[in-house]
Amino acid sequence: MTARGLCLSPRAIFSPVVDLLLTSGISIAVMAALLLAVVSGILPRTDAGGAVLPKLLLLQVLLNWPHFMVSYRLLYHDRRNLSRFPMAAVGVPAILLTVCIAAVLPTFGGEGPMTANVSIAYVLWVFAALYLAWHYTGQTWGVMMIFARLSGMTFTRGERFILQGGFRILIAWHVIWGLGSLPQLPLLGLLQGSLAQLVVNIAAVMAALAGVLIWVRKLVAKDVVDMRSVGAWIALYSWYLVLWLIPDAFVFVQLSHALQYLVFPARIEINRNDADRSTAAARTLLIYLACVFAGALVFYLPEVALLSPTGAPTIFALLAIAINIHHYYTDSAIWKLRDKSVRDRLFGHVSG
Repeated sequence: MTARGLCLSPRAIFSPVVDLLLTSGISIAVMAALLLAVVSGILPRTDAGGAVLPKLLLLQVLLNWPHFMVSYRLLYHDRRNLSRFPMAAVGVPAILLTVCIAAVLPTFGGEGPMTANVSIAYVLWVFAALYLAWHYTGQTWGVMMIFARLSGMTFTRGERFILQGGFRILIAWHVIWGLGSLPQLPLLGLLQGSLAQLVVNIAAVMAALAGVLIWVRKLVAKDVVDMRSVGAWIALYSWYLVLWLIPDAFVFVQLSHALQYLVFPARIEINRNDADRSTAAARTLLIYLACVFAGALVFYLPEVALLSPTGAPTIFALLAIAINIHHYYTDSAIWKLRDKSVRDRLFGHVSG
């Protein structure tokens, strides 16, 4: 029988508590601690990320970079995905690779692999930074829906409209926040001003309050409210609160997002080989280690051994940005719960 009110359904990706901790609990605790540390003066607001960034490199290696690499395992492991997701598997990579190659050609202002056109590199980087807003909110909504399905939690059309509308507002907030950090651009002046930031700040607060009302209403009505779905929602808003108050702490948000993501590819990999649990676990570990190695090769090696003598962006730096963009697009294409194959792979271990 499905539990009513605030609950942790026994149906889980790994276990109810592990799911909660990895997809939101640890993240919320870290964000709260970070805010408290800055308010109390333990960490400086203007360099909260830089103050501890060297200490976080290991977490980047273990969490953030592998979460990009595992997308390729999910996308290219099954050849049928070439026809099921042609843009994700072929189209978008081809476009991004073309842009990267063009940026280093003299015809387009480049001077070879070690000296790319700065303007093209800059546009690519800005696009990736802004596209990230869609990726963060889309993943969080997906996490909420996964745990809603596992727990039997349902949303009315109005509840979905308000919760998803709040996420759209966070996308707008992210874009305005990102544009505000760029040099003033003539065509984007209105979006880079203080008025635009004030508007999206107020809208984000209103969206958060509307979301709280939805959750309270469901609790009062004794609807099923799985803590993992609520936790994912709280985590997302806590990320953006940190970005607003402590912009330099962006790396903490990256790591929280990556940890949340890795739970689900791991379950799919284990389910793929669930006939022998020990073999499945060992195989999943090997794939993870391969992703760690690939991530270090793509994101770290160019930063320490493949630098341009002129300080210009290199083809390797552009490819790293392109991988970010491809990851964002790929995840929006392959993670669809309405797709039976996705449900079968993700929930294959859950009975009923």
